[in-house]
Amino acid sequence: MRIQQILDEGTTNPIVARLSVQTQNLLPFYNLSEDQRQKIFGIMFAEVQPKLLTCSRISKDLETEVRGHQKRIDEVGVEIQAGGRAYKIPGIFDLQSRAETFLYHAKSVLRDLTKIFLVLFGKDFNNSARFDLVVEWTETKFGNQDELTRMLKEDESLWIRPLVRMRNAVEHPGGKSGTLHVQNFSSEVTGSTVRVLEPVWYLDNDKKSPIVLDMAVFTDNLLTLGEQTLILCLEKFKKDFPIVVVEIAESDRDPNCPVRYKMAVDGSKIKFPTPATPKATE
Repeated sequence: MRIQQILDEGTTNPIVARLSVQTQNLLPFYNLSEDQRQKIFGIMFAEVQPKLLTCSRISKDLETEVRGHQKRIDEVGVEIQAGGRAYKIPGIFDLQSRAETFLYHAKSVLRDLTKIFLVLFGKDFNNSARFDLVVEWTETKFGNQDELTRMLKEDESLWIRPLVRMRNAVEHPGGKSGTLHVQNFSSEVTGSTVRVLEPVWYLDNDKKSPIVLDMAVFTDNLLTLGEQTLILCLEKFKKDFPIVVVEIAESDRDPNCPVRYKMAVDGSKIKFPTPATPKATE
């Protein structure tokens, strides 16, 4: 299997380690054709990974900027001007565009992940990010108590559906999903006290939610969804020998290549944790 560096990120980045190296290490342990292995690796390495890295960069850059502004306000306070008649609050450059770009790539990751089902099971979801349809199919194919079905159903309800609604609202503002509102730094004034509020986003009458926190949660959830979906699908093709997927404790992962899962002769059946959800703020 050939790996060609086409990105400026190395294996110290958890996204690269867990989508490229980890995938390559797991694939040989399952009854797949070489063509299937190549296609699965291509999906994770060349399609999902670059888009998720873009999401991660946007998320981290915004976090650095927002936290930097907050730190300065904590240290020196809000700048008062015009003899106390006005005050100045920070702003994030091009926030709307960056938020929309994040959502575009995040939804594209979901589309790419459905291709796993085409390669392994011949099920084509026609480049759709509709994971409700994926859940319907897995329920029919494997049953509603199957671990893959239960994991996807929980994720689809908790965070995939809200994420897709946000992107759909960008693509079709005012449509079924509503309109995505992106609010830069804002303020609340009580007497002589000015409280600066961090950037938020929301759909119409939904609760406002911090952009920085949500992006971090969505990025981590997408990475986890990708590796867990792949593993649970691969388990349908398990070879007949005593080896299992085990999770490496975060403290034990190699900082040079922090893969999360590996194959081991000894170990109990892996249990996947419940994903985090975006946190709304009043």
